[in-house]
Amino acid sequence: MKMKSKHLVMTFLGSLSGVIMMDSCAATKEYSATGTVQSVEFGKDGYTASLKDKENNEFDALISVVRMQKDYRVLKVGDNVELSGDTIHLDNKIRVLVQKIK
Repeated sequence: MKMKSKHLVMTFLGSLSGVIMMDSCAATKEYSATGTVQSVEFGKDGYTASLKDKENNEFDALISVVRMQKDYRVLKVGDNVELSGDTIHLDNKIRVLVQKIK
């Protein structure tokens, strides 16, 4: 009886790990947003820009030298830009981990 239970647990764990791997390898859609820079706060390897879109929704852009490398550039207050990258949600606000600035 113990051997059968162990086999069922191992089969379940094997199936579960396969599902997790497929989910983590699934293509993710890149987030894109357009807005006007409201403020810029510099940090260790980049800066955070606070932006507002046309509907007055606020979001942050985390712009890093490490992440952007040769495409890194500093935005100024008043710049209207389109940003794309992954997102995180902190303090009920969207934060774009910027990979591209247009």
